[in-house]
Amino acid sequence: MRRLLRDRNVSLVLADCSIFGFVLGLALLVVPLYTLTLSDSPLVLAAVVAVFPLTAVLLSLASGAISDALGSRWMLVGAFAVMAAGCLMLALARTWPGVLLGQFLLGLGDVAYWIPAFALLARLAPPGQQYSVQGLGASAQEMGAIVGPFVGGLVTGVAGFPAAFLVGGVLSLAGLVVGLAMTHDGDGRESMSGIGAFLLRYHRQALGALVKNRAVLWANLVHAAILLSWPVMRGSFYLAYLAARGLGSSAAGAIVSVHLLIGSLAAANLGRLSAGRSMPRLLLAIAAFGALTVGVTPLLTSIPLIVLAGCAGGVVALYGPALIGFLSEESGLAERSMGVALLNLSWAVVSPTSVLLVGVLVDRVSLSAGFFVTEVVALVGVGLLWIWAEKRLI
Repeated sequence: MRRLLRDRNVSLVLADCSIFGFVLGLALLVVPLYTLTLSDSPLVLAAVVAVFPLTAVLLSLASGAISDALGSRWMLVGAFAVMAAGCLMLALARTWPGVLLGQFLLGLGDVAYWIPAFALLARLAPPGQQYSVQGLGASAQEMGAIVGPFVGGLVTGVAGFPAAFLVGGVLSLAGLVVGLAMTHDGDGRESMSGIGAFLLRYHRQALGALVKNRAVLWANLVHAAILLSWPVMRGSFYLAYLAARGLGSSAAGAIVSVHLLIGSLAAANLGRLSAGRSMPRLLLAIAAFGALTVGVTPLLTSIPLIVLAGCAGGVVALYGPALIGFLSEESGLAERSMGVALLNLSWAVVSPTSVLLVGVLVDRVSLSAGFFVTEVVALVGVGLLWIWAEKRLI
């Protein structure tokens, strides 16, 4: 690990991961809470939350292609510039459509950052160290995300929502400066004049990999099953559930921070957890545990138990680095951003769709029904994927 950290680019990417996690964590707490103060409609909340991943539906593969073509450094710098603009928009917003626009800009910044950053870590990883490097990257991001909700909730309680968004904007500019400090980033292989044809080829190759490579297809389906639990519910209806139980922004921020802390600790130890274990089984266990802890939440009657279930669900954060490491080792995509881009694309499709469907369910039935239905759908998916893995992958 020390040898990895002595690499200048690795250290700078990890620093940017922490800053990115901070801004993302702050926004994923404060944006839904701010939306709840502007509108009491579950569908408005679902729309605001869903627009963040929805922006990545068309841009995930494009982000990966541009990163491969031109290099990662300027992608990271541009991502933080867009995130700073999104935070400024949110600070100025006084109606929920303004929040929607700010959330859209944050989504653009996210898709422009996450893919090149973690693809770069995959390229920098020494042989046999994919899970360790990806675990470090995810842990660094989660450490920033731990502080983000806590600071966001605290600043919101003391100075209001606009001040919290401005804090996110300042940190985004700091991330931009760190990106500029990189000495090299895996030089691009294409010129701007040929980028159109390269984008077309990249999309064809990525979709071909998704259809023809069983490991790639299986990993993205597992990703979808995992997303149905805490990745979808944490930043939307879990916060709504905490608010319904009478918890304020500071308390909600502290709970989300502990949730992310557990995820960070788990991700930092991914290298040890993966040693001698079947990664497909580990991924399916993560998906099942996430579904169960989400489903049990509305059955709990006391605040401490609700908080305990939410914090335990932080273990699900293992899924990100584990999936990237799995694809890097099993699919032959380690040297390119394609595997990461495909994972981001599946997130961009599944996450907003799930949030919007759960929003409709909550609006028509109840908040508890949203938790129960997501649990059942995720567990059915895990069962089917387990059968496939036993026959084809394990």
